Amino acid sequence: MQRIKKFISHPLLRHSAIVFAGSTGANIAAWLYHLFIGRILGTESYGELAALLSLFYIFNVPSSVLQTVLVKFFSVMKARNDYGQAKSLFILTTKKILIFEAIGLILIFPLSKLVSSFLNISSSINVIWLYLIFATFIISIANGSAMQGFQLFSAFSILTVIGTMLRLVFGIAFAFYGVGWTLISNIFSNIVGYILSFIPLRFLIKQKEEPITINRRDAFGFSIPAFFTTLGTTLLFSQDVLLVKHFFTSHEAGIYASLSVLGKVIFYASASISFVLFPILSERKETGKPHTHLVVIGMSLIGSMCLALTLLYFFFPQYVVLTFGKGFFGAAPYLGPFAIFISFFSLSSILINTLLALDKVYVWVFAILASFLQIVLINFFHDTIYQVINVNIAISVALFLSLLIYYVYEKT
Repeated sequence: MQRIKKFISHPLLRHSAIVFAGSTGANIAAWLYHLFIGRILGTESYGELAALLSLFYIFNVPSSVLQTVLVKFFSVMKARNDYGQAKSLFILTTKKILIFEAIGLILIFPLSKLVSSFLNISSSINVIWLYLIFATFIISIANGSAMQGFQLFSAFSILTVIGTMLRLVFGIAFAFYGVGWTLISNIFSNIVGYILSFIPLRFLIKQKEEPITINRRDAFGFSIPAFFTTLGTTLLFSQDVLLVKHFFTSHEAGIYASLSVLGKVIFYASASISFVLFPILSERKETGKPHTHLVVIGMSLIGSMCLALTLLYFFFPQYVVLTFGKGFFGAAPYLGPFAIFISFFSLSSILINTLLALDKVYVWVFAILASFLQIVLINFFHDTIYQVINVNIAISVALFLSLLIYYVYEKT
């Protein structure tokens, strides 16, 4: 009984439960978003929206890298009680982001027609709206990273739910006017969420700025591998939707898009564990505390979630797909196999975050190689949706086993 109480009260489990509750609320809102938007837009327009949102995930690679790096350094500053340096890092990051966003806005105009042509998208202006979604999202990275690094998981979870609820409400209201207005609704929700994120960071804003003492060589030594790692995992997570949109009909692309959304529920359900584990491992590495047991607990929790949801998707796919409407029933036969892909991707994700938190930066090689192989193999094997999914499964299993071997090797 004492062991059970100790396990339940463990910081990783407690914080993960908080983030899981928040992410569950956010996932429900996100699920409702795709459910209603898919029904309102129809399969072809929804396929276009899904392709654009998948492109957003790739656009979002720099922000994901930046978040990983910032969480790492905010966690170290928390361990050292360097709150003044944390405020300086927060302000410096926000200023740099604004400069890069202004440059990006100039560059996106000539590129928008090229992107819309490749993805068979009706209007190039939708690519520009997508960039503005990215811009209004990435500006909040400093805020979110500070909350994660200082382990303000409750505030972060609440804001995540609020953000997805705003996206749902605005999305439903604007979707009746087409894909473009649906994208614009995301811009509004991002702006409101950014403003609200300053509330839990008042303690940091009140601090007196101090010079940042982070060694630039160390910063680049972590940032560059983190960039390639995040790029590889993001491509593996998103580029299959883009490739299907390119190779298949609009209807089939819409079916695959709904399949991808439903399958990725598994990843988002388990992502709370990795979210909590990363700053805790970074802090423990800085202070020299043991961490192996945390990795084992995290892997066990994610494995259990993945198994439960995969079984649900295999045995009751028709009920899961039903939420999207009759037009998406064609996704049901593929749902179980797709769940296997996402399950191994989720397990790989926690290993990647663990290795980055412990400064095992050569993990980027595995992520980039996996994403490259996915592109090559899907280009060769795309006669059916089953072939695409089988390629994804093979690559995700190989990635997981490779990462597991690398972790054990580095640990010994």
